[in-house]
Amino acid sequence: MTANQPTIEERLSRLETLFVNVGEKVAQHDGNIDVLVANIQQLTENVAAVSQRVDELGEQTTRNINKLAIEAAQDRQQAAIDRQQAAIERQEFRNSINQILNYLRDRNGGSPPPQQ
Repeated sequence: MTANQPTIEERLSRLETLFVNVGEKVAQHDGNIDVLVANIQQLTENVAAVSQRVDELGEQTTRNINKLAIEAAQDRQQAAIDRQQAAIERQEFRNSINQILNYLRDRNGGSPPPQQ
């Protein structure tokens, strides 16, 4: 061995120091990995909960849309019935007006009612 070369004990000591440093870093990373795993598990649970809530909201929205579609159809049907009834009532009103006009005309001997 030359004077500049480290002894076996020095080399072993350096290797031991390196292994200790590597061991400490691995231990630190293990702690970080445990925290990351816990965070990932929590995020996974959160995503599952959000996904379930989105599904529930989607189903509720579908039910609401279907309910509104049924109500709109019923409203359209009722509007058609109301328009038909209004047309009947307008015709009845016209008939009543014509009867009154005919009565007044007949009462005046066929001439139009007097002007006021």
